[in-house]
Amino acid sequence: MVRRRPDVLVMDEPTASLSEREVDRLFAIIGRLKQGGMSIIYISHRLNEIPRIGDRVTIMRDGRTIDTLDVKESDRDKWIQLMVGRELHQMAFEAVERGEPLLSVKGLTKHGLFRDVTFDVHRGEIVALAGMVGSGRTEVLRAIFGVNPVDAGEVWVRGRRTIIRGPADAIRLGMGFLPEDRKAQGLVLEQAIAHNVALASYPRISGPVWYRGRRTEELANLYGQRLRIKMSRSSERVAALSGGNQQKVMLARWLAAESEILMIDEPTRGVDVAAKFEIYQLLHDLKRKGLAILMVSSELPEVLTLADRILVMREGEVVAHLTRNEASEEVIAQWAMAGSRP
Repeated sequence: MVRRRPDVLVMDEPTASLSEREVDRLFAIIGRLKQGGMSIIYISHRLNEIPRIGDRVTIMRDGRTIDTLDVKESDRDKWIQLMVGRELHQMAFEAVERGEPLLSVKGLTKHGLFRDVTFDVHRGEIVALAGMVGSGRTEVLRAIFGVNPVDAGEVWVRGRRTIIRGPADAIRLGMGFLPEDRKAQGLVLEQAIAHNVALASYPRISGPVWYRGRRTEELANLYGQRLRIKMSRSSERVAALSGGNQQKVMLARWLAAESEILMIDEPTRGVDVAAKFEIYQLLHDLKRKGLAILMVSSELPEVLTLADRILVMREGEVVAHLTRNEASEEVIAQWAMAGSRP
């Protein structure tokens, strides 16, 4: 595309699947194209990217243009306020008293991916796995849920050692998993919203076909209302929903299945800022109701906003256990890259 030397180049979420090094290279290329006179429209949910490459930023909400600002004369807090319709500080969450451990991982090891991973997640708590891409974060979640086998280690649920041979075992134990790639791994895109919501609940829905169909629709409508999923009807294809609403459908699936332990990989990837903050509120509400949440996120501001405790991984090992008060973007990054305290 660039070889054709267009006058205007439109880029839509170009860094969604790139490493930090690849992002740096892309931004260097964008800088050279700007110097060469090319106009670039850059669409992104990652607000920290805007000051690095942008000159003007246009804020949109609910399909309408809200404002256009000079990047150097505005900041991230102002952009978020315009996008969400409220001040940034309103997303601060009150502390929740945590209960007993619902999930305990002891010495979990998969050769070549991660080793000797040990931690607890308590009722009423959000624990984040942070680290660079390839540090083993996603692989740990998939192993706990039984997607991939492990070579050593134990998983305890509600104080009892368990054997999880596959996702069906994990679901029976009250665990739910929202994968990183919701379209390829989490949703049946061409199926109805109701089917996607009820997927993990079908074993508990017995009776004639007409009853199962009605119950499926009831579950979708109930949790659609609770999670404020924007849909015209529960029979609508889930592919027709926005990224944020698709993420809510996956969350609704595990709430409908009465899961008490949620594992969420990149909870707000590919969703707009307003939906992101809505998901933050939903996760906090679930924590307050006593769920145990284990999350992976590549966005450090997100980790610091949501997590009560942060486990930093590097090259397959947990190298730091941090409380929210001990953590900062700089501290997490130092542990993730150097494996030692800054």
